[in-house]
Amino acid sequence: MAAIDLITLARAKQNIQSITDTSQDALLTTLITAVSRAIEKYCRRDFVATVYDELYNGNGDRRLLLRQYPVISVQSVRYRPVTVIKIINNLANTPQARVSVTGTGLSLVTVTNGVATTQTVAFAGNATLAALVTAINALGNGWLAQGQGYDSWPSVDLRTPQGALTAAGQFAELKMHTYELAGYQIDETRGWLLRAIPYTDPELLHPEDLIWPVGINNFRIQYTAGYNTVPEGVQEACAEWVALQYYQTLRDPKLKKLALQGNTQDFGAGGSTGAKPPANLAALLAPYVRHTVATNQG
Repeated sequence: MAAIDLITLARAKQNIQSITDTSQDALLTTLITAVSRAIEKYCRRDFVATVYDELYNGNGDRRLLLRQYPVISVQSVRYRPVTVIKIINNLANTPQARVSVTGTGLSLVTVTNGVATTQTVAFAGNATLAALVTAINALGNGWLAQGQGYDSWPSVDLRTPQGALTAAGQFAELKMHTYELAGYQIDETRGWLLRAIPYTDPELLHPEDLIWPVGINNFRIQYTAGYNTVPEGVQEACAEWVALQYYQTLRDPKLKKLALQGNTQDFGAGGSTGAKPPANLAALLAPYVRHTVATNQG
């Protein structure tokens, strides 16, 4: 997803009062984007409210830590990926055939007699998995698809990326998380999902077993997290850092010290140290730095 800047051009100019026109807008826009990314990397989190679609490993604990917070809303928590479509290619002289799920549909590639051919099936116009299967079977060129009882599920719900999966003489299996999970509560501020009654997990037989069952990418969580308005402390840190970077562009980069009316200005101290913000800006960002200990969610 496209990254979003933490401040506007107008907010940056508040900290650079010497700019009264638009002559530096292109430079400031570039600096705003660069500093925004540096702050997010330093704080290990995003700030602007964004919709996320992420896979998580069940950890056997009652608590699951989402990668972004604070949580604004949770759209779905789904469990247990299962095969919803099987696709095979039986074209003669075709030792290579591959299927991939992309952001807009399926990409089906064959290599016949050394010549590669790519065909696509778009989600647009094939709203359900049943329609997607029909469209694949209409391609010819050796392609055959089989539904697995999830015909009415939306095709766009096939999560990307999947593949490239081999389909030459064997079935490529496209998977989807289809089991809607109940029995969780949200700690919005900390970005936690906590198990709660009632629960619907087929693997959990007793209430005392309320955990996130262990597995690799066995949960798909769609949620919205971040701030509708970026905190003022983060905005100020971004604006001050942009101003610092702007003023550095106005001097000779080889200049280390400058004598001004009997005083010496040292350009080698108090400035930015690359990817880390200066100490005074780090203090502004300190409340928003994400600290993680012993988690397996990245």
